[in-house]
This record gives sequence, C-alpha cells and structure tokens, in this order.
Amino acid sequence: MEMPMPLRPANSRLSPRQSLQLDWFLAGTGLGCNPALDRPAREAEFARLAALPDGALRSMGLSRNDLPAHVYRDLFHTGVS
Repeated sequence: MEMPMPLRPANSRLSPRQSLQLDWFLAGTGLGCNPALDRPAREAEFARLAALPDGALRSMGLSRNDLPAHVYRDLFHTGVS
C-alpha cells in the first residue's frame, strides 16, 4: 500500500523514500514511545550506511532492507546485528 509522503525536516539527510522506510519501521514496532529526539542521529547513521555499496553492506551482514532495524538495533531487538 502506497502512503502519501510524510512531512520531514528540510535538513534531513535522507531521501523521501529513505525517510518513509524509517517511518514504516517505527510504525511496525508498535512502540509506545516517540524517539523523535533521537531521530537526527539515527538518520545520519542510516544515510552513512545507505551511501555504501551493496558489497560493503553484505560484508557487514546487512542488506538495504535491514538498515532501519540496524540503526535502531539498541532499542528494538529484531535479529539484525
């Protein structure tokens, strides 16, 4: 299901698609808290990893689909290292 693009800060390092990927991950956790204050640091890590080639991500045991879970791995233990 395609959702409308959410509003995001103009200074976000993420593309609209990447921002939506993080939003969907957080929505799917059923969280009960809002980690918005922590999001800029998580976005920076997501952007750094997203800029790596696929081979570098594979060598880290990651895929592009794993990036949201990876940057929030300390809060949500979803099996991604």
